[in-house]
Amino acid sequence: MVDSGAYGELRATVGHVTVHPDLTNIVPARAELTVDLRNSDDARMARAERDLAAYPRTLEDDSPGLTVAIRRMARTAYVPFDECVQKVIAQAADDHGLEHIALLSGAGHDAQEIAALCPTAMVFVRGEYDGISHNPREYSTPEACAHGVDVLATALLRLATQGSS
Repeated sequence: MVDSGAYGELRATVGHVTVHPDLTNIVPARAELTVDLRNSDDARMARAERDLAAYPRTLEDDSPGLTVAIRRMARTAYVPFDECVQKVIAQAADDHGLEHIALLSGAGHDAQEIAALCPTAMVFVRGEYDGISHNPREYSTPEACAHGVDVLATALLRLATQGSS
């Protein structure tokens, strides 16, 4: 679905897989998994959710004895971050000679709530382990964290100066 392009900027993560019984040489009787979908377009997101929920049903039709149960655990509307703040952050990274990219985060962090009150954006610091986050294995080097602090401080100073002029 992500690679098809049919759902815009769709991102998907299978964050949890459990099989029962969890034994090396036994075909599982049950499997559970979570899928996290994110998209900057709420209509395309709703279509992706519908299509994702429909797909396992087709497997059920083709596989006697297979039963599928689907449960939505959470749903959060996309909250866009402020383009001007994003540009200030990008310029701060440029000023420090740091490579950067814009990410579709869909982050449910505090920034999502703050965005309803004032212009908001986020600074992410590169992780060292294949994009692992929200996990005890998540790790960013002290140097990468220091660069993140430099970018944040520079952006905050610039935004504070813009607000007072």
